[in-house]
Amino acid sequence: MSFDPAVGDLVRQLSRVGLRPEPRLVERILANGAAARPELLKLAMHIEALHDEDINKALGPLHALRLLGEVPDAAIIEPLLSNIPLEVYDDEDVPTQLYGAEILQIIARVGAPAIPILSAIADDPARSEMQRLAAVRALAYVAAYVPEVRDEVISFCRERMESVDLVSAAAAVLAELADKESYQAIMAAYREGRIPQEYTPASAARQYLLGGGRKELNCVAHPLWERYDHHGPTFQNR
Repeated sequence: MSFDPAVGDLVRQLSRVGLRPEPRLVERILANGAAARPELLKLAMHIEALHDEDINKALGPLHALRLLGEVPDAAIIEPLLSNIPLEVYDDEDVPTQLYGAEILQIIARVGAPAIPILSAIADDPARSEMQRLAAVRALAYVAAYVPEVRDEVISFCRERMESVDLVSAAAAVLAELADKESYQAIMAAYREGRIPQEYTPASAARQYLLGGGRKELNCVAHPLWERYDHHGPTFQNR
C-alpha cells in the first residue's frame, strides 16, 4: 500500500465532485489506507457544509463519511457521534438527511471493537441524551454487521430496558433485532408510558418483533458503490 503525500488534497476534491466521486479518485484516496482516515474524518466532521448552497460542497462530508466506512476504526466513533443531533432544515436538505441516515451505519462498520465504546457512551450521564440514545441505536447495526455479537448486544439492551434514560433506544434495538423474548417487556414499557410513541411507535416495534426484524439494518453491509446506487443522492438541482 502506497502513501500519497497529497492525500489531503485528494480528500478535499470530494467537495467538488457532485453527486458521486469518480472511481479513480476514490481508489487514490483509499490506496492510502489508514493514512487517509484523519483527512476523511476532518471533512466528515465539517457538517456545517451540508447546508451549503453549493451542492458540491454540501455533499463533501457525505462522501467523506462513506469513505470512512471503507477504512473503519474505533477512533472515528466518538467524533462522529459528537455530530448528533443533526439539524435538517427542510425536506430539500438531502445531504443532511443522507448523512443522518448513514452515520450510525458507518460507525457500526467498525465491528465488534465498537461495542465497548458505544456501551460506555450510552451509560455516560455526562453525554447528551441524543448521543446516548444514538450510541444504543448504533448497536443494532453492529449486530447486523457482525452477527457473532448479536447475543452481546441483546444482553446489553435487555439490561437497559430498566434505564429511564435508555429504555426507548434499548427497546428499539431489541425490536429491530426481532428479540421475541423481549416482546412482553417492550409492550409493557409502552403501556406504562415509559417509551414515547413518537420515538418508535408500538405498532412498528410489534411489527419488527414478530416480522423478523428491521430489514434496513442490512444496509450497514453495503459496500461504497452500493450506497450510491441504493441511497443516492439522485437529485440534479438544489
